[in-house]
Amino acid sequence: MEAIEQIAMGLIIAAAFGFVLIAFGSAILHYFVALNSPPSRRAFWTVAPAYLGVALMAGFGDGDAPFPFWVWPIGAILPAAIAYWFWMNDFEKRWYDGIEDLPDDVPLANHDWKNGLLQLAALMVLGVIVTFVRRGFAI
Repeated sequence: MEAIEQIAMGLIIAAAFGFVLIAFGSAILHYFVALNSPPSRRAFWTVAPAYLGVALMAGFGDGDAPFPFWVWPIGAILPAAIAYWFWMNDFEKRWYDGIEDLPDDVPLANHDWKNGLLQLAALMVLGVIVTFVRRGFAI
C-alpha cells in the first residue's frame, strides 16, 4: 500500500508543479507561437511545448527519486488539458474568419512573432521596474 501512496503523492506533486509550469510556459508562448493558425491549432502549439518541458523533467532526476519517472508525464496531462481548453476558448473569442468580418473598433493584429517577443520583453522590463520601485531601489 505504501508504493501506491507514493505514486499517488507523486502524481499530485507532478500535477501541481505541472499546472504552474504549463500555465507560466503557455502564457509566454502565446505571444509568438502559431499566431496565424486557427484557434485549436494555436492552442495546441501554445500548450504542447510547455507540457513537453514538464514531461522531460522525468529525465533530470537521480535514481533515488521517491516516485517513478513516468509520474511527470502522466501527472501533467490534466493541467495540460486545462491549459489547452483555456487558450482555445480565449483564441476562439478573438478569432475572425476574414478581414471583412472584423468590426470597425477591432484593429488588425500584427501576426509577426518578433512583435510578440518585443511585447514579452517589454512586459519583463516593466516587471523589473515594478520590482525595483516596490523594493525602494533607485532606477
